[in-house]
Amino acid sequence: MLTGLLAGSGAAPAAPSDTGSARLQGTFVMKGKVTRADGVPGESAGQHVKRTWIFNSKCNQGACYRVVLHKHRSGGHIDKLVLQRTSPGVYSGDGHFYFPIRCAGVIDDHGGEALFTVKVRIVGTRLVQGKPFASKLSAKYENPQRINHTECQGRSLGQDGARYTGSARDLPGPPKARFRRTSTTGRTLKFEDRSTRGSGNAPLRSRSWDFGDPASGAQDTSTGSRPSHTFTAAGTYTVTLTVTDRNGLSASVSHPYTVP
Repeated sequence: MLTGLLAGSGAAPAAPSDTGSARLQGTFVMKGKVTRADGVPGESAGQHVKRTWIFNSKCNQGACYRVVLHKHRSGGHIDKLVLQRTSPGVYSGDGHFYFPIRCAGVIDDHGGEALFTVKVRIVGTRLVQGKPFASKLSAKYENPQRINHTECQGRSLGQDGARYTGSARDLPGPPKARFRRTSTTGRTLKFEDRSTRGSGNAPLRSRSWDFGDPASGAQDTSTGSRPSHTFTAAGTYTVTLTVTDRNGLSASVSHPYTVP
């Protein structure tokens, strides 16, 4: 069903070689199997789990060297960690979370600290506007150490680990380009960018205006959010706005305007 959703979004399959250059971005449904559960309450080896992982690449388009992961776990908790790109298509990072321990009849919510590592590998991609995005992942979670921060020492806190595979819930989509004319004074028109983010909510990174008036030379373009342009002569001109988001996806819109 996930494959059908991706195909319906207009994304096209990418070549396997694109896994190294693919952008890791968006929400993934991760299906896992517990590989180790030593003394961890509520867990057992072989247990199947389902989690949501959200990746946010911070660089402008392409494969980033740092990706922020929001990793959902049991109980509605979310762990945030930074993954580093260790090789093409492979990311890893260290994180930690706290868990309660009862000591001397009192529950300390931060009494235990679990240290963990996550390694993610891109194993499938799809193209959006010709750019590869990660669509399938394999991942490994390991908790090699749990620390007791209470005075009640001497009790083992356990260790656990799991392996995951996952697919993108949906892929990032391009922004929606929109603008309007805000005023007209003689042959001078003022405009306002009203563009909105695409699916995935990537911030808009740049905008480019073309006023369709080449006789005005360098004044025929702008990168501002509220530009104005004085047209060189009476006539009808086509004004075009192109916006690009942080994922490198873009959209354009054009409107004709008649100048007296």
